[in-house]
Amino acid sequence: MSDVNLKLVIATTRFYNILLSKIEKEIQEFDLNMSEFGVLEMLLHKGEQPVQKVAERILVTSGTISYVIDKLQKKGFVYRKNCEKDKRVFYVCLTETGEKYISDIFPKHKQFIDELFSGLDDDFKKDLTVKLFAMHDSLIQ
Repeated sequence: MSDVNLKLVIATTRFYNILLSKIEKEIQEFDLNMSEFGVLEMLLHKGEQPVQKVAERILVTSGTISYVIDKLQKKGFVYRKNCEKDKRVFYVCLTETGEKYISDIFPKHKQFIDELFSGLDDDFKKDLTVKLFAMHDSLIQ
């Protein structure tokens, strides 16, 4: 590994860790953890989803997603329902309370993210996003 590649790994890792730490702290202010927020955000923007698809999207195991959904159910934010076509499949859906809650907090979260990146030029952010997705695609092949 050349020095520039090593420095890139170190810089990327440090940036990721700091960014994740700040986002986790902000989300905890909403009495949620990252997985719970991820589920609510996905359901807000994508509508009801099969449990397995939610697990894949927020990058947790099927066992973990069951625990997360159980916690959200206890808070009154989601419910499960059977798929009419395949009884082995369950959907997770927002309750009215859950939809109101995530609808209220998501704009605050978006503003927080906007503030985190406010010091960067939009063209730089767009270029970096394209490059990071290209790197992602090349690494998963």
